[in-house]
Amino acid sequence: MNIFKKFFIFLSVLGIVSCDPNSKSDDNETLALLALAMPQAVNLNFEALANGQSLVTGSNITADGRTVQFRDFRLYISEVKLVKADGSTADVTLSTDNIWQSNGVALVDLETTQTSETNTKVAGTAPAGSYTGVQFSVGVPEALNHLDRTSQTAPLNNGAMYWSWTGGYKHSKIEFTYDGGTNWTSLHVGSTTCSGAPNYGNCTKKFRASIRLTGQFSPSNQKVSFDVDKLLNGHTFGAMGMCMPGTAAPCDTLVQAFGLNITTGSVDSSITQRVFSLK
Repeated sequence: MNIFKKFFIFLSVLGIVSCDPNSKSDDNETLALLALAMPQAVNLNFEALANGQSLVTGSNITADGRTVQFRDFRLYISEVKLVKADGSTADVTLSTDNIWQSNGVALVDLETTQTSETNTKVAGTAPAGSYTGVQFSVGVPEALNHLDRTSQTAPLNNGAMYWSWTGGYKHSKIEFTYDGGTNWTSLHVGSTTCSGAPNYGNCTKKFRASIRLTGQFSPSNQKVSFDVDKLLNGHTFGAMGMCMPGTAAPCDTLVQAFGLNITTGSVDSSITQRVFSLK
């Protein structure tokens, strides 16, 4: 049942119960149940902070005590769930605008040097209730990860965020330099060790991060922060160019910042993700 049908039923029942002056307690109970049946809005507002300041791409900034310049900062977000106090979760149905969100996937775009448009919001609905946190994946779900991007709706048609039918999408694309632009580190995290035709994909190393954040939480307007300083912490400068999973040091520490095992490509409970937090 979609939200419009639920709203119509809500209004219909409201009109019926309001006409009976002798059923106030029943009315209140009915209205409470109807309120619980209505989905609630979910709005996650992503930001990237460097040295406590909003990330600005294309200019030198300070991060992790060093002068850094970023030229790209994009992440696919999917499989969003709200977390209850007992640890169970409720699925968030992402809205569809075929620009930044479709097929349950959102593209968070925090750069202005590759494209002029930006997107900080991931929006949808979830069952009404009390929640203490949020869980999401950084990346495109396996079922969508190996499609022909030229036939997909936005944001899954983005060529800059795509490797190939075999490799799939770049789950995250973060590029930066320590020397003003001479040597760039291109952190492109995506699935690896994938097969080709006829079973495109089938990657044994997913490199799809699963992030769970709990604490003071407001589903309708919650800020999710990415700490750039913590991403770069422990990373050694080098003219390494492409920095994909499996490239080894000095790229490993960047991949581990997402809580991923660099050998298996899986979420590793022994490695705490260090970049995302609730604000």
